[in-house]
Amino acid sequence: MSYTFKTKVFPTKLVGGGILNDPKIPNPDLDKNNPKISIVLPTYNGERWLAQSIESVITQTEKNWELIIVNDCSKDNTLKIAESYAQQDQRICVFSNTTNKKLPATLNIGFQYACGKYLTWTSDDNLYKPKALEVMARYLDDNPKTDLVCADQDYLSEDGEFLGTLIERLPPRIPIVLLYSCNVGGAFMYRKTITDKIGKYDENTFCAEDYDYWCRIALAGTITYINDNLYQYRMQSQSLTVTKKNQVAEKTKYIREKYFSQFCEKFKLNDKERVKLLYLSKLYKKDERFNKYRYMFFWFSLRRRIGEFLAMFIFWNKPIRHKIRRNFGVQLESQ
Repeated sequence: MSYTFKTKVFPTKLVGGGILNDPKIPNPDLDKNNPKISIVLPTYNGERWLAQSIESVITQTEKNWELIIVNDCSKDNTLKIAESYAQQDQRICVFSNTTNKKLPATLNIGFQYACGKYLTWTSDDNLYKPKALEVMARYLDDNPKTDLVCADQDYLSEDGEFLGTLIERLPPRIPIVLLYSCNVGGAFMYRKTITDKIGKYDENTFCAEDYDYWCRIALAGTITYINDNLYQYRMQSQSLTVTKKNQVAEKTKYIREKYFSQFCEKFKLNDKERVKLLYLSKLYKKDERFNKYRYMFFWFSLRRRIGEFLAMFIFWNKPIRHKIRRNFGVQLESQ
């Protein structure tokens, strides 16, 4: 199946084939053979692993997709690699920013031209497992009340060594936990209809734009977590998580403060549960409503430290260490 893209990107330029047109005018050619799934791949200086990332899309068991690669003004061979795949597979198109726009703006540019009813994005250093798109799309097909589905993933070193899984590392994967732990991961898929409700990625939340988006989906719709392991996330030294660690922490705190009250209202938390959420989210606000529960902060901290101390002695078994930390950690009643 082939797709004809008639698009004009501003302030980006079309680097593949196609006819330039006004993006505000509906393109009738896109209505005939719409792909089921749209994948956006933003990339900046990603030549090292980009080909592997693209190949992991091409080898999917689900074939009804389009891949929109947005090159964010790379200075290496990223554009050349992306174009070579676009020339071989008509499901792939490439756009290139004329200036470096950063991740959230680049995502918005890519999704502006997405035609699928299901949307997702991936990174140039990460990999889909072969059935990833099939499993997540089928789940959305079978569960119309779910707006976003997310799965388990492997963590890999820069050299591809297995380091563990998402489920092993995180607290229980339920929506309320999202406010204090970004538990969606890299294997996710959401409906186009939920984006119509919540809008674009917030360009002011660079370094935590995905976290902000998941919080907005949790508040406006429904997130479901599945245990299928469908993705490989590479822990590498040049990722934004590493190179902009302080900025990630700053934006994360901003997002948690921004949505705290809305999460409490949506999940109907009582005062004691709100205090727990304040602690878990590291939002130590001065609020008179919670003064009578201040002693809880001390108890929460003590429990956590006991868990960390005990986990030190199980240095040879990572899953057991994580289990000890969870058991001595603070949990909401809804967990």
